[in-house]
Amino acid sequence: MSGRSNFSTEKYIAARDRLVERNEAFIDNIYLDSYGLPTAGIGVLLVDRQRDRSWQLNHSRVNLLADVTNLSDLDREKLISTLEKYTDVLDRHRDEKYQNLAAFKNSAFGAEAKAVLGDISFNRTTSSWDVLTSNQSTMKFKMTHDQTLKLYNSISSDYENRLDRLLREKNCPKEALSEEQRAGLYSMVYHGSRFKAGKMADAIGDYWRGEISEEQLLSRIQRDGMDSKFPERSRNEINYMIQIKERPNQRGVYNSVGLEDVSRVETLMTDNFMSQSNYEKTRAMLQGLLNDTDGSYAKKLLANHPEEVASFNEKIQESIEQTRLQELTERESRNTLQQEEQQRSFSRSV
Repeated sequence: MSGRSNFSTEKYIAARDRLVERNEAFIDNIYLDSYGLPTAGIGVLLVDRQRDRSWQLNHSRVNLLADVTNLSDLDREKLISTLEKYTDVLDRHRDEKYQNLAAFKNSAFGAEAKAVLGDISFNRTTSSWDVLTSNQSTMKFKMTHDQTLKLYNSISSDYENRLDRLLREKNCPKEALSEEQRAGLYSMVYHGSRFKAGKMADAIGDYWRGEISEEQLLSRIQRDGMDSKFPERSRNEINYMIQIKERPNQRGVYNSVGLEDVSRVETLMTDNFMSQSNYEKTRAMLQGLLNDTDGSYAKKLLANHPEEVASFNEKIQESIEQTRLQELTERESRNTLQQEEQQRSFSRSV
């Protein structure tokens, strides 16, 4: 994350943690989600999904949890053993989902879970399905607020790395992201919504390269960012994703062709605009773009004349491509003539 212009790592981490805390309650014990997945603290999952969709206990995280909470060797072994047995139960009921704890307890899944974990209780404050908290539990486990934070911070780098890999896959430069947008993507990756995060990264990358407008970007964020299964979390993430970072050069003539093509642009303007008044008007727009140091003029121009700018931009790109093809043809022709001349010289010398 370092080395990016106009990106504050401190601001990003604050936004990231604020969003995760908003989406995940501070729970001071181990609990189950609606799929029965064992979780601790601020949404720290204690199992891993394998390629064959089976579940496996994440021993590294369980040991980290034991370290953070200063468990004795005996309690550490008991915690690992209990969660290993429960993971076997979880794997036998993979992808089963329950709307509430009562439905879970009345299922075969819930009965097997209770046999391993002991009592499973509903926490009215956090709405969590708490385990290992009562006298009827296999063992009792508690965390302090500071310990939940320490556990979360200890694993955050794993998700940062996953996010960076996703950005590379989707061709979305890190510098294209505002602090809030990266926080929103982190939240999606953290909660297992990698597909949704990929669609968001695609849209941001397209916008940063000038392939879509800001309006189109916002439309894609609103459309692809909502998950009906988790509406509140999705709304929180969308509110972060719409905090768009302005590009160094806004989309338009200047950003598309560069300063070296100004003379070609002016020639194209002369060829494509009938009246002198239109020519002068468009030339003034071009000069405004060239002098636009903060992108404000380009942004206003795109908002007021989106169709004209898009059409003009397309014509410029066509002109540039034609020129490049012509230069390539001339270069190939010169190479051919040189080869023929060399062949003739070789023939004369023989």
